[in-house]
Amino acid sequence: MMSIQDSNARWRTLLQEQFAREIQVLASAWPNNQVLLIKFSDIQAWDPNFAKALIEYPKPIFRAATDSLRALCLEGGWEITPTLRIIELPNDCKRSLREVGSSDIDKLISSEVVITKVSELKPRIYHAQFRCVICQNITEMQQLNELELLEPVRCDDLDGGCGRSPGGKDGTRFELIRENISLVDNQWIEIQELPENVSGGAQPARATVLAEADLANQLLPGLRVTVNLVPFIRSEKTRTGKTPMFNIYHSLVSAEYENTPFNEIDISEEEKEKIIEISKRSDLLDLLTNSIAPSIFGAGKLQMVKRSLVMQLFSGVSRKYPDGTRVRGDIHILLMGDPGVAKSQLLTYMAQISPRGKYASGGGISGAGLTAAAVRDAFNDGRFSLEAGILVLADSGLAAIDEFDKMHNDDRSKMHEAMEQQKIHISKGGINATMRTRCAVLAAANPRHGRFSQRGSEGLDISPMFEEVDLPPALMSRFDIIWLLRDDVIRDRDMQIAEHILANRSSGISESLIEEGREVDPRLTEEEGSMKKGYGGDDQLTIPMFQKYIAWAKRTVHPILTEEAQKLIVDFYLETRVKGSEEDNNVPITARALEGLVRLAEANARMRLSPDATIDDANLALAMFRNWRYELMGDEFDEGTILTGRSAKKRSADQVTLDIIKQLSDNKRDVDVPEGDILNEMTRFNFDEYEVEDALKQLSVRSIIYTPGAGRWRLV
Repeated sequence: MMSIQDSNARWRTLLQEQFAREIQVLASAWPNNQVLLIKFSDIQAWDPNFAKALIEYPKPIFRAATDSLRALCLEGGWEITPTLRIIELPNDCKRSLREVGSSDIDKLISSEVVITKVSELKPRIYHAQFRCVICQNITEMQQLNELELLEPVRCDDLDGGCGRSPGGKDGTRFELIRENISLVDNQWIEIQELPENVSGGAQPARATVLAEADLANQLLPGLRVTVNLVPFIRSEKTRTGKTPMFNIYHSLVSAEYENTPFNEIDISEEEKEKIIEISKRSDLLDLLTNSIAPSIFGAGKLQMVKRSLVMQLFSGVSRKYPDGTRVRGDIHILLMGDPGVAKSQLLTYMAQISPRGKYASGGGISGAGLTAAAVRDAFNDGRFSLEAGILVLADSGLAAIDEFDKMHNDDRSKMHEAMEQQKIHISKGGINATMRTRCAVLAAANPRHGRFSQRGSEGLDISPMFEEVDLPPALMSRFDIIWLLRDDVIRDRDMQIAEHILANRSSGISESLIEEGREVDPRLTEEEGSMKKGYGGDDQLTIPMFQKYIAWAKRTVHPILTEEAQKLIVDFYLETRVKGSEEDNNVPITARALEGLVRLAEANARMRLSPDATIDDANLALAMFRNWRYELMGDEFDEGTILTGRSAKKRSADQVTLDIIKQLSDNKRDVDVPEGDILNEMTRFNFDEYEVEDALKQLSVRSIIYTPGAGRWRLV
């Protein structure tokens, strides 16, 4: 094993031989770039023994690395103070947070984690000078402990001091000299192991990390990163003093991002050319649709669902206006369906393909988990701080919420503002803050009784299917598209689905073989190209290329509707409104749906990388709009049903019942109207007993009428 004292000379040789050009580039980019990043594999290829020593004794060797780099910069005529950092550690350095123990202390390790909390930025000194208040002698001390300030225990008389110690009758006191001290930014970060790596029933392991200098203020809650760390220990303290137990902390060496927002994905010039080439394909829409969850067979309606999910990934354009108002561009989609129609698989895939995509299940999330929770901050003297929830962490991405109907009503109500205004106001624990939730919401819900009733079957009410889902109307109206997925028996389609599932399962690789290293993870092969073949021989984009295609579109293309497209959408809106006015109490479309149509048209234009949303894009948006509306309610679509939760006939029953009560009571508030008289009058308008009872209940809930006794009603 090489001597640690030789590390300065080895670093100088390595930097001069291998990284001379990179140092020149760093100097020319100063101060925008203050770090020289070196891959561990480059060090290992240059000197395997030196690389091994770096893992065993990282602290002194890293100090030597930075000193050597700065010395070379000074010799080159650059008065700069850069830092050297190592990335891409080998697999044998990887640890799960729950595995880090005494054998890893002061060693270089790597771990895949998610950032859960960050503290405020605080300056720290590494070298302090203290002045004795009696003799004015100055004592210097290194500050190696991050948790406490180390002061002199005695004024050294061998160095010209008075020899006194702090405290006592003749003792002295030491003052920290604040002039000419060098401060470095520090920040405490809380990390947590990835949810998918947690075994059943276990709590995710957490750890506290210290980020220094250029690493401070770089990591945000919600990011999934690979962190390179050096664990260190500090004595555990109690009220009575220190204990023989130690707490493990981690010093951050470097961080490698796993998922970033679309506008931060790095795209090379070659990839840009490939993206532009793909955008000119005549079958572009089919290509992108087939690339959504290829393992799920898209037949019939499910193919349209996938097409709408493509539009959701591209989204419309968010716009701000001079008066300060903002219109969202994100498209919200709700999937209502029977069990076993692949809702959860679609949600999981969408959360995976979208950077900052987050997945949650309604049964295991609270309102605070959706928006933000006020928690006591362990980094900040016990004061309250905000811990971001799913919608905040998914900002600039997508939030996939499964089992949407299983959430409590109080928790679901937190989503109204987050979905429409795309921000939430928090007033908790003395904190008043506004947090952004600019994300698309993809939600899935199941019917109340397990499966949807068969529409039109004998003895069943022909009612809109969404009435069978436990979702409030006000929340459902926030969705731009609502799909009804039913598990109907259709022999030919069932045969295709069965064959696809079996072929898909046979093509998979055993998870045990992958974990044992005997087979290659199929996800790794996706990174090798931009296109692949599906099970049926159709072209599909690989996940990395799909992400880059969407990133390039959202970064560079901001479509505007042409006059022809605007006229087409306006004409459709007016014709639909006029058609609805011919039917009593029917509201076929509202202005909120009009905004949804614009978002869909803009998403189609973005797909083609076109700055103009043409009449073709508007036609595609209208086709999608008509499709989901017909699947939900058929020809007699009534948007008022979504807004109020009651069909047009039931709303009509409410109004007719109220008119009859007013007529029978001569519009007087102190006159009792027998329920039997109301039923008799309502039969003349073709309303049955159950509809009348429901109407009376609704009018009573709305405090329009009340009952002074059994079988009697009065106006309020």
